[in-house]
Amino acid sequence: MASLDTMYMGIRLSSPVIIASSPLTSSIENLEKCEKAGAGAVVLKSLFEEQVEKEASREHEEASDYLTHSDSDLYFQSMAKDYYIDKYMELLMEAKKRLSIPVIASINCNSINTWIDYADRFVSCGADAIELNYYPIASDSSVSGEKVDRNLFEFAKTARKRISCPLSLKIGSRYSSLSYVIRKLDETGINSLVLFNRAFRPDIDLEELGFTHTNPLSSSEEYAETLRWTALMSAEVGLDIAANTGIHDASSAIKMILAGAKAVEICSVVIKNGFDAVSAMNDGIRSFMDRKGYSRISDFTALLAQENREDGDAWERVQFLKTIK
Repeated sequence: MASLDTMYMGIRLSSPVIIASSPLTSSIENLEKCEKAGAGAVVLKSLFEEQVEKEASREHEEASDYLTHSDSDLYFQSMAKDYYIDKYMELLMEAKKRLSIPVIASINCNSINTWIDYADRFVSCGADAIELNYYPIASDSSVSGEKVDRNLFEFAKTARKRISCPLSLKIGSRYSSLSYVIRKLDETGINSLVLFNRAFRPDIDLEELGFTHTNPLSSSEEYAETLRWTALMSAEVGLDIAANTGIHDASSAIKMILAGAKAVEICSVVIKNGFDAVSAMNDGIRSFMDRKGYSRISDFTALLAQENREDGDAWERVQFLKTIK
C-alpha cells in the first residue's frame, strides 16, 4: 500500500493532511479525534492577542473598585493576561503528552513583541512548530504598499531570529506582487508559508442596521487561487508551502500536492462532515497513488509546478479565452 508519510518543515508527518487552527483543535477531546481520524498534525486554535486583551480588560473593569494603587492595577492586568496564556500552554502541554502526531502552536497577535513573547513560552512547552497568523488590513491611506511589505519582512526576520523551532507564516493573498513577497519571505529563513489565510468577512444586517459577518466556512470551489500560487512558487523557493482554503476532498488535496504543496490544512470540511472527512481524504490520496503507481508522496509532489512544466505559463493565465463556450 502507498505510504502517506511525508516531510513538512523538517518534521515527519504520517499524512500530509493537517487540521488547521479552528474550534476543532481547541480541546484535548477533539485533538485526539483528529489523530484517530488520521491527521498528520494539528494546529492548535490560535491564541488571539485581541481576545486576551479584551478578556483581561473586562476582568480589570470588574475589579476596578478594588484597585486603588497604580502598581496593583498594572499587576492585575498582567495576571489577567497570563491566565489566558497559561490556559493555552496547558492545552499545548496536555496535547504533547497524549498525542503522537506533531502539535503546532498558532498565534494571532497585533504587536511583534507580544508574538515573540508568546512563541517563546510555547516553544518551552514542547511545540513542534509555531504558526504565526499574519493578516494586516492596510486601511491607512497614508501608508504605502511598500511600507506594508517592509513591515511584513521585518516581522518575519525578527520572528525567525528569535524563535528556535520550525516556523511557518500564514498570510493572505492581498499583496501587489505576491511572488516578490513570497521570495523575500523565503530569504528570511522561515520554514513554511501557509497559503492563504481566510480572513474574517464583515457584512451588514439590513434589519438591525448593524455589523455582522458572512459564513466563515469555505466552499469546495475556493481552492483555485491557492492552487495557482502554490504551482507558481513552490519550485522557485526553498521554504515549504502548506495549502489552505477550499480543500474539501482528496481530489483538491492531491491537486495541491501536484502543484507543490508539502501539506494541506483543512478545517471547513471537517466542521461540515465530521472527523471521518480526514480518513476519507487519506483513503482517496492512497487510491490515487495506487492507481498511478506512486509509493510515496514525494513521487508526485510538484510534478505540475510551473518550473517543472514546459507549459507552466498556463498557471499565469487570467483570461478565460476559450474556456467558456
